Amino acid sequence: MGGCLMPTGDSVLAVSVSWRQGYMLQGMAVRSLAAGMPLGGTGRLEALYRNSGSDYREQQAALGYRMAVAQWLTVGVFGTYSHIGTSDPHYRPQQWLDAGAVAQLRARRTAAYLVAGSRQWDSRRPWMLVAGASWRPVQSLLAVAEVSAMDATRLRCGMEYTYGSHCSARAGFATSPLVLTFGVGYRQPHYTIDLSTEVHQTLGLTPQLSLGLCF
Repeated sequence: MGGCLMPTGDSVLAVSVSWRQGYMLQGMAVRSLAAGMPLGGTGRLEALYRNSGSDYREQQAALGYRMAVAQWLTVGVFGTYSHIGTSDPHYRPQQWLDAGAVAQLRARRTAAYLVAGSRQWDSRRPWMLVAGASWRPVQSLLAVAEVSAMDATRLRCGMEYTYGSHCSARAGFATSPLVLTFGVGYRQPHYTIDLSTEVHQTLGLTPQLSLGLCF
């Protein structure tokens, strides 16, 4: 909701690079690289690498595969490796593997998805569940909503307005904690440029720059 919209054409190779920097916590920059490519007819292979922080270092690598089994249904699986390190000698580095599955339903102007997975690092709640839906009442307007159950139940909602075929503007919010998001983007057939920011009730402003390429 206000972050990067990565090129998602199923028949192309898409690469997205993003950078986020918190103003109040200067050591909490987040850098990510995502890529997706067609594989196996109606299938698509997707990968993500994310690196966060300086003193508190978190790295995450994810690999997933999704496939259209019908015109209205896409299913997929994914695995995630996470590693957390710190310069504080009182804490030991941690690492773990998680896995999950996703299903997405599509209609002409609506879509819905469900994601379920494990969280092996959390003994209190070792699972995750995310459900979301989108609706496009007119071609230039998209509304989305998502509910996730992990550490706490969280609601995210947002809207995107597209002007012409190249420019877009977005706004949204999330609960637990309260976060407001705003973003603008510029899209061409082979690249996207996205500028956005989050306003966190505790951490303040977090601007983000994202670049996407399609081949």
